[in-house]
Amino acid sequence: MKYRWIVGCGDFLDTAFHAWKQFRPDELIKRVEVRQNADYAFDCSVLDTLDPAKGSAFIAFNERFGNFKRLELMQAAIDHGLNLEPFISPMANVATDVAIGPNSFIGHHACIGHGSRIGFNTVIHNSVQIGIHSTINASCWIESGVQVGDNVEIGAHGILRMGAMIKKGTTVGDGCELGWPRLYHEDIPSKTVFDLRYDEPIYVYPGT
Repeated sequence: MKYRWIVGCGDFLDTAFHAWKQFRPDELIKRVEVRQNADYAFDCSVLDTLDPAKGSAFIAFNERFGNFKRLELMQAAIDHGLNLEPFISPMANVATDVAIGPNSFIGHHACIGHGSRIGFNTVIHNSVQIGIHSTINASCWIESGVQVGDNVEIGAHGILRMGAMIKKGTTVGDGCELGWPRLYHEDIPSKTVFDLRYDEPIYVYPGT
């Protein structure tokens, strides 16, 4: 029987592990925890114990540091020769022509319209709605209940918090965090942060 190693740490490791275990009874699903030291560096020695000839892996880590830590761990797995596949819940409603990149996660009851594209290493939690012909670029994190309209583009390393709604035709630049529960109806430049702790958005300008 083929192994499926769910590799990472934190709450999302548990979420991904139980999702794979529930819907892949034909595989040996193993939870593999990767520890971090005081400066948040991963101890990737555990990856040396995984034989790529015996199975494949899924990297499960949260959105901290703009999703770059999950990307870092994903790259380490690739460097160890591990094959990474997306998880698509059988309870999700995903159009047949949707392109989904490796190591992406599509949660239960998510709905993704036809012609849309989901980049690699992107996490789409339960009950997210994404319209037709929309693009979610690589290493994004979209929380439960978010609504994304038709013909929307979300830049790489974007974070969309619960309650965010993105109007049809809107473009959100790279590295944005939309943390206010509201309708976003205008294009948003890269590295803009809407943080609930502040009354105004935070803009990070190039070179800073």
